[in-house]
Amino acid sequence: MIGKLFTVVVIIAASYWYYTGPYQERVNPSYETKLKKYQEQMRECVRGLNFKAGATGEGTGNPEEECATKFNLYLKDGKWHSYEDIRQAG
Repeated sequence: MIGKLFTVVVIIAASYWYYTGPYQERVNPSYETKLKKYQEQMRECVRGLNFKAGATGEGTGNPEEECATKFNLYLKDGKWHSYEDIRQAG
């Protein structure tokens, strides 16, 4: 009886930890996490367009502008921000 109760308590505690920690961070990432994701997306996109332009000899324009349009981002203070995010003070 106590063994079953202990097992249930451990499962509930693990579920609560997962829901309040990793799950919430994945579903509702912090603004800093989003900024890192945007930076990585832009880096990979610009790198890919530069590689494509170098391999084919055909450039389609400014890679940063194309990638920013693709991901709906803008550059401010050296960091990429999304037009879709509402930055909350605090």
